[in-house]
Amino acid sequence: MENYLLINSRDILFLLISLTKMIMINFANSIILSFSAEVNAAIIACIGSVIAAFISIYQTVISRRDNKKNITRVELLQSKQIFETKLDEFFIPLRHHLENSKTLFKIFQKGKPTTFRTLTHLLNKKQIYPDTNRKLKLNKNDISLIKAIIKIGKKIEQLIHDKSYLIGDDAEFVKEYIPRPGYDNLPYEQDMTLLSLLASHLVTIRMAFNDDLSGQRNNFESFVFPNEINVRVNEKIIELETKISSIEAQILKLNK
Repeated sequence: MENYLLINSRDILFLLISLTKMIMINFANSIILSFSAEVNAAIIACIGSVIAAFISIYQTVISRRDNKKNITRVELLQSKQIFETKLDEFFIPLRHHLENSKTLFKIFQKGKPTTFRTLTHLLNKKQIYPDTNRKLKLNKNDISLIKAIIKIGKKIEQLIHDKSYLIGDDAEFVKEYIPRPGYDNLPYEQDMTLLSLLASHLVTIRMAFNDDLSGQRNNFESFVFPNEINVRVNEKIIELETKISSIEAQILKLNK
């Protein structure tokens, strides 16, 4: 609607200039015969100056409008590029790694006691699980799956190290992590961001698997994997994609 009005106003201005030109020329023709050549030349020069002034005003209005649109277009393109970079270089790769890890963990978890926690088990392999009243020994498949999960974890650590600056001041990821209802059943370490908790878990579980950590379960059990990370990353991707779509619509509107 805004572009329609702008185009109409431009057409109206052009029409007024044309009508003024016609009226002044007709007026000049009606009186030009009654004056001397010198007076006629002065009248024609005056009419030309008025027409030139109208044309100049018209061109200035159009130029300012186009410049404003160009500035707005550049600002929109810059914002779009920022959002696309966040998506392509951080959030989408992070989601890919998290989903792969989640899939492997589902396979690993099959047949395990309901109270089984990978990290706490690695810290104390002799613990007794209440629902089975026995210890659990990881088999060859379990070990292979944990190794694959740890390998993905290293990729996540590297991504956080290299690209987490793209998050900026996003409160979801840079402020203290407070679990939402449904995700607050685990004893998460306090005063940590969601990403720092994730990175700490990945480091801790790798060290525990390599037997670089043992015992002192109470010191490490709060560094469990934050399951909500998958949800919040997906939400952020949807939010960024929505912003990009909105910007593209605004740019298309400017180009009409």
